Amino acid sequence: MVELVALLTIYYKCTALAEAGLLTQPERFACNHTYQEAKRVFVEDELRHPDAPLSAAQNTRAYLRFKDWEVENADLVQALRGG
Repeated sequence: MVELVALLTIYYKCTALAEAGLLTQPERFACNHTYQEAKRVFVEDELRHPDAPLSAAQNTRAYLRFKDWEVENADLVQALRGG
């Protein structure tokens, strides 16, 4: 959980900066990498190898589980977003 919170802290900051148009292209790539790492947390049990790319199905499950997690942890999400 600590790893996820650390990743999401970065991700939510990236999202705010991206929405304001304040990220360079390398920063956008770095932010996307952080987002992908956060999603991997939600399918760790399915991965054969920690660095294996996610299949399309795993990517979809990871996204949906992440969105469910956000709903279930709305107060924490709000705090991580700085709200």
